[in-house]
Amino acid sequence: MKIILAYIGIVLIWTTTPLAIKWSGQTDWLFGVVSRTALGALLILPFLLWRSNSGFSFKPAALKVYAAASIPILGGLTCMYWASQYLPSGWIAIVFALTPVVTGILAHFCLPDSRLTLKKTMGVVISLLGLFIIFAPNLKQQYAQLQVMAILVALMSVTFHSFGTVLVKRMNHELSAIHVVVGALWFSVLGHFMIAPETLFHWPELGLRESGAILYAASIGSVLGFLLYFYLLKNVEAIKVALIPVITPVFAILLGHFLNDEILNASVWFGTALVVFGLVIYEWRFRGFLRNKARL
Repeated sequence: MKIILAYIGIVLIWTTTPLAIKWSGQTDWLFGVVSRTALGALLILPFLLWRSNSGFSFKPAALKVYAAASIPILGGLTCMYWASQYLPSGWIAIVFALTPVVTGILAHFCLPDSRLTLKKTMGVVISLLGLFIIFAPNLKQQYAQLQVMAILVALMSVTFHSFGTVLVKRMNHELSAIHVVVGALWFSVLGHFMIAPETLFHWPELGLRESGAILYAASIGSVLGFLLYFYLLKNVEAIKVALIPVITPVFAILLGHFLNDEILNASVWFGTALVVFGLVIYEWRFRGFLRNKARL
């Protein structure tokens, strides 16, 4: 039951996070992601003191897990925030839905029990066709080159996220989810500070909506979202964790349309349906997996 509730929580969080990314990076995309990570790293410390039954580990093996878990944050989120300058939030959710595909490809080479099949290859092709149907007719002519580049950067973000997922899973560690999240967030803060040390000391003027989006992304998106994410990652297969973004694009598109006036037309809907259909084909056992977990 805990796993089912964690799934529901992540679905809700990941449905709203793309719009939070879009809003929190409107003035300065780098400040948006750096402030989100730093604030999240501070907000999670009371949870560490409250929930942790053992001391925080600084052993080399634990540090390796923290470093691997920081890849989806430091690499993935940073790329996605840059891409959000030129892409609607719904498109961000759709690109992120490709996480199972990229995770599966990486798992094929990194995890001995995960192998690509003809069925999964068909799912990949259908999903990529869906992406083309969404993007090709809806690129803005004056920003087309930037939007294409943003799509590629968003795909790079998914690759970082998937690589971190597989790497953490491969380590087969015994660390608690909260320890992994704390380590990952502080590793990411250190990385951001090394990349752009001036960002946290020169705050731009932020509107109320942007400030609220940063706070939401830090507290709900980073702290609660990553706690649930690494909890699931520790207890189920990496590819099945990665299937969560399959559920979120439709709701994220609707949120972006009604709250941010984003494009919503037949090509977007049809392309999204193909992406989701391709991902269902890619991992058709997902429904059976949920039934099995519901019996626990």
